[in-house]
Amino acid sequence: MTQGEIEGLSIITEQAASRLEKEILLDIVRKIKINSEITSSAEWQIQRLRQIGVFDEYIKSQLQTYLKITEKEVENLYRDVVRNEYEKFDSIFKETGVTRVPFLENEEMQKLIEAILQQTKNKFLNITNTLGFTGIQSGKKIFIPLADFFQKTLDNAILGILTGVFDYNTALVKAVKEMTRSGIRTIDYASGRSYRVESASRTALMTGFGQITGLMNEQTAKMLGTKDYEVTFHVGARPTHQIWQGKVYNYEELVDICGLGNATGLCGINCYHWYIPFVKGVSKRNYTDSWLEEQIRKENMIKEYKGKEYTTYTALQKQRSMELLMRKQRQEIVMLKEGKANEFDLIAAKSRYRSTMQQYTDFSKKMNLPQQNDRIYMDGLGKVSPGALSKPKRKEQNTGVFKGIEIPMQKRYVEIFAKKYGVRIDDMIVKIQRNEELLNLFFTGGTDYDQVGRIDLFPNAFTSEEQLIRTIIHERCHVLQLRKYGKYYTQENLEKMEEIAYRFEEFWYNIVRRRVQQ
Repeated sequence: MTQGEIEGLSIITEQAASRLEKEILLDIVRKIKINSEITSSAEWQIQRLRQIGVFDEYIKSQLQTYLKITEKEVENLYRDVVRNEYEKFDSIFKETGVTRVPFLENEEMQKLIEAILQQTKNKFLNITNTLGFTGIQSGKKIFIPLADFFQKTLDNAILGILTGVFDYNTALVKAVKEMTRSGIRTIDYASGRSYRVESASRTALMTGFGQITGLMNEQTAKMLGTKDYEVTFHVGARPTHQIWQGKVYNYEELVDICGLGNATGLCGINCYHWYIPFVKGVSKRNYTDSWLEEQIRKENMIKEYKGKEYTTYTALQKQRSMELLMRKQRQEIVMLKEGKANEFDLIAAKSRYRSTMQQYTDFSKKMNLPQQNDRIYMDGLGKVSPGALSKPKRKEQNTGVFKGIEIPMQKRYVEIFAKKYGVRIDDMIVKIQRNEELLNLFFTGGTDYDQVGRIDLFPNAFTSEEQLIRTIIHERCHVLQLRKYGKYYTQENLEKMEEIAYRFEEFWYNIVRRRVQQ
């Protein structure tokens, strides 16, 4: 699996975590707003107990929603995706003449999945039981459980207003800043460290997935009679991973050289590498040593931006940092709107968000990196800042020779359906070809071999939702092939590339289709 595919596996759980955080933060703002007109401390003490009870009940319902979504996604990932990965080994079993045990008949694998499935569900349950915020006390960062934070925030806001220390707007802005600075977090009491809930959700899901796929690959290697594995490659690997990615190792070397089993090594925290069975004399390496050396040289070339130096790895880390900042700024805008903050504070918050967005766009272009807009908008907050003026109404149906085609042949419909199915297109140039002669072709799309990253959608791609999504996925695979192998290699191995693209299309369409249906 590619880095992008692996990152995409956890998007549903991260979105569920973001929604949970949004609902909790907005409810605290609503409680401040509702109680801001209380006129005495005695009245507040009576109302306070009721508000705490209401908050507790509301939080319980939100946690149940979060657990329901994550449980369904864990089931999907650990069964369907793992099964598809398992069946990818069919060809090498045929080449070696070894009989492969079908996935559902592999008792050892099914027991493993069940065990890790339950382990992961328990991790998500633990997340919901250890939620809170970080705060500063006597100059030190401390963790404040959710219920305690709620009581403290309401007390500070309402009593501050009652005593005249500050007005409602100041109390609201102060509370919002404190909440967005920390974000909803979960604590590991053993280590004392706390993590943002999206990060903890992603780690819980991917840790279990990594355990299953790692043991599946080891079991497959045993069946094939090999002790060797090829480690995958991806762009922007951290420096300590660059030196060993893309090469072939035996299991002992995976542990000693690549750090398998270590939190900072192969398949550790936030690592997007995998190790795949490699049969000498049958398997072929995906990357040559000279190609890997050239990639390291390119990625470690220094690029400057506003007086600072970046490699590909540090530029990606800077991108992630700006994406997190924008999510915080979006939360701030939505909460200020919910609390009816004054216009000046709202305008200032929107200006900060726009400034960060402009810097993010500029930085990404200078570093030649695709913008990861999905990471910004996964919070489900929608449009938080006014954009350009609305455009004139466009046609909603195809006309002329294309009249019978179901989906309007317009870029916005491509974006709508790509977003609906969670298929990424923001790192590609999408062109729609409206030549009527293309109606007679069997093909529904094409990939530009000279302008790498561009795909063309032909009229027949728009005959149905399924056909459009399949075409985008298929052509995306060709774009990834061109970026990885280059123009000449892909053209010389066109038949092989096309075979891989059809498998890629079938695999990913079934994954995204199931997600939309759930």
